Amino acid sequence: MRITRITKRRAALALALGVTATLAFSACSTGGDTPTDGKTTVTFWSWNPDETTAEPYIEAFEAEHPDITIDHRFIQFADYTSATQLALTSGSGPDVFGTQVGALTEQFAPLSADLTPYLEETVGADWSDKLTATDQLAVDGKQVGVPWMITGGGLVWANQTLVDSLGLTVPTTAAELKTFCAAVEAAGKDCMEQGAKDSWQNIDVYQSIINQIAPGDFYDAVSGDASFDTPEFVEAFDVWKSLFDDGIFQDGALGAAAYPDANDAFHKGGAALIAFGSWQNSDTTTTRLGQYVDTYGDPALADTEFVPYFFPQVVDGGKTGTMFGGPDVGFAVASSSKVKDAAATFALWLSASDAGQELMAKSVQQPALASVPLDLSDVVTDTQKSALEAQGPALSDMIGARQISSADVQTALGDALSAVASGQQSSADAAKAVDDAITAAYK
Repeated sequence: MRITRITKRRAALALALGVTATLAFSACSTGGDTPTDGKTTVTFWSWNPDETTAEPYIEAFEAEHPDITIDHRFIQFADYTSATQLALTSGSGPDVFGTQVGALTEQFAPLSADLTPYLEETVGADWSDKLTATDQLAVDGKQVGVPWMITGGGLVWANQTLVDSLGLTVPTTAAELKTFCAAVEAAGKDCMEQGAKDSWQNIDVYQSIINQIAPGDFYDAVSGDASFDTPEFVEAFDVWKSLFDDGIFQDGALGAAAYPDANDAFHKGGAALIAFGSWQNSDTTTTRLGQYVDTYGDPALADTEFVPYFFPQVVDGGKTGTMFGGPDVGFAVASSSKVKDAAATFALWLSASDAGQELMAKSVQQPALASVPLDLSDVVTDTQKSALEAQGPALSDMIGARQISSADVQTALGDALSAVASGQQSSADAAKAVDDAITAAYK
C-alpha cells in the first residue's frame, strides 16, 4: 500500500503571503470542537487530491484559518476504500475523507455525518442550487458528502507530442484505430494503455461503447428499470473483447492497475493513448507538467502536449461526443469525528467557497460551485484550449452517472468484463450474469 503523509503547520503563512480571508468559512455551531492548544488538527484522507495536488489547497485553507491544521494522508485508490472503511469502523479513521458517487457513497453513508446543517448555515438555504449534483452524494435524505469536482468519462487522452512525432493522427473510427495502433506498436510503443486490473476503468470503457450502441440504456439497466440481457449489451461486450484481441490495449493490460501502472506508462511516453476522462484535464497545464518533471525526472515532460479527444467511434453508426459522470470526488465528515465543526469547515471550504473552487478551476477541472468559471489561463496550447472548450456542452448534458449505486451490480459488471477479456466467459453469458446480479440487487 502506498501511503504518504503530509503534515503542514503554516500559521505564519497568512502574514507571509498577506492573505486575507475572502470568504468567512468560520466553524459552525453544529458540533463540539474543543482544541486544547488553540489549534485544531483535522485529519484528511484522499486518493484525489494526491500529496502534490493537495498542497496548494491546504496552504490556502490554513492561511485563511490559522486556528486549524490539516494533516493529509494520500492513499492510492486501489487501497483507499478498504483502508478508509476499516479505519473509520475501528474509530481510528480521518475526520474528512474523499468519497465518490455510487457504491462508495452508499458504503460510507453509515460512517458519515449529515452535512445538511453545515451547508444551510455556511452556504445558505439554497445550497443545492449553488452546488452541482449534490443529490448524487445523498443517501436516504442524508447529505453524505459535498461535491468537489465535476468530471465525465467518454474520452481518450493522447500524448500528442508522441503522436505527432510518429506522423500519425488520433483516430476517430474503429478502422482508423486499428491502423493507428499497428503503426504505434511498430514504433515500439503501446497504443492505448488500459488499467484493466481495475474494474472502474473497464466499466468506463464499456459505458463509452454501450452509449454508442444504445444511448442511455445502460443507466436504466443498472438501476433495475430495464434488462441487461439484450443483444445491445452483448454487442458491447463483443466490442470490449475486440480491444484486447485486436491489440488496441497493451499486452498484460489485465494485470495493470489504472493508477499508478497505466497512468505512469502513459505519462512516461510509453503509450499514445489512454482511456481517462476529464479528471485528467490538468495535464494541459504548465503547473501539472512541472509536477510530472519532478515526479518522473524527465525534463522533456515540460514540453509534452497531452490532448483529450472524445472516445472514438468503435461501433458503425455509433454517436461519439457523449459523456457520463457528475461529482467525481466529494468530501465527507466522519460521524465519529471529535472535531466536526473544523472538519466541516474544511470540507465545505474545498467544495463550496470561492477560494477553494477557484483553485479547482485553475487546475482546469469543472468546479462544483456553479458560480465559478473554468480557468484556462495555465493551459499551454490553443489545441488544448479548444479541446477543453469542446467538453463544455458534453459535461453540461451528461447522459448518466459514471458510478453504479449498487456495489453488487458494480462488482458483477467488473467481474464480467474481466472474464470476457480473458476469454473465460462469452459475451452472452456475461450479459446474463450482470442481469442476474441486477435482479438480485433490486428484487
